[in-house]
Amino acid sequence: MKGILGIIIPSYNQAKYVERTLQSVISNKKNVCIKIAVIDGGSDDGSVDIIKKYADELDYWCSEKDKGQADAINKGISMLGECTHYMWMNSDDMYESDKSLSIIFEYSLNNKYEVCYGLSHFIDDNDNIIGEYPTEEFNYDILGKRCYISQPSVIFSKKAFETVGPLNINLKMCLDYEYWIRLAKYYEFGMISEFIGSTRVYGLTKTSTMQTRHVDESICILSYYYGKVPIHWIVTKVLLVHNNWLKYIPNRILMVLLLPFRRRIVNVVLENKYLGDGYNV
Repeated sequence: MKGILGIIIPSYNQAKYVERTLQSVISNKKNVCIKIAVIDGGSDDGSVDIIKKYADELDYWCSEKDKGQADAINKGISMLGECTHYMWMNSDDMYESDKSLSIIFEYSLNNKYEVCYGLSHFIDDNDNIIGEYPTEEFNYDILGKRCYISQPSVIFSKKAFETVGPLNINLKMCLDYEYWIRLAKYYEFGMISEFIGSTRVYGLTKTSTMQTRHVDESICILSYYYGKVPIHWIVTKVLLVHNNWLKYIPNRILMVLLLPFRRRIVNVVLENKYLGDGYNV
């Protein structure tokens, strides 16, 4: 197998999980040529001691204040410049097995995909499988309605990264979704029906505690790249803001009622400039 796969692990105060994540990545070394960079945002919960424990297995690591997850990933990629392909693994997620990286990497190389992805499981606090991420075959238009690609199961080439540029550091929740859309404007994605990564779901994950930010970023992304926001995103936004009697109205009826207000609701969200300056919708 030709090429080197770089794995970037952005981390911040994940002492409870980061060791399991590191072990998951390192176990794949025996089956594929990988380099590992851990970018810690200055944790103060004991994470750094755990990272130091595995320092000999890492090609680069640091612990310093940064501008968030996207900034950490960009930094990690820059530190692994000799790699031909990249993936990132959140510091509370895991790979399916010690063969996961070789499976997705080999599939990418053999089929000459610049970007490809596999299936993913949801896991709980104790690493038990509790569900399956709703993955679908690649379709750019459908990506403008929902994110069906799970981050820990995505691989992209250095060429693709250089084509679309670094991740958007303004985004806190949907940095992966925006990146898939940006990549999809240039490349056809390959999909392999193998489970590659697992995403942890628990009460304190970002997606559980920051739903409003998640929806707002999605609305901005879809408005910018597709020029329209599907009505189900508008319904979700309104229900998050007005969690009262509206929740008792069936969604199909709410969709009809909110159609005349869709543009107004989107414009209010866009005023927050979640994508950053320079994105004119």
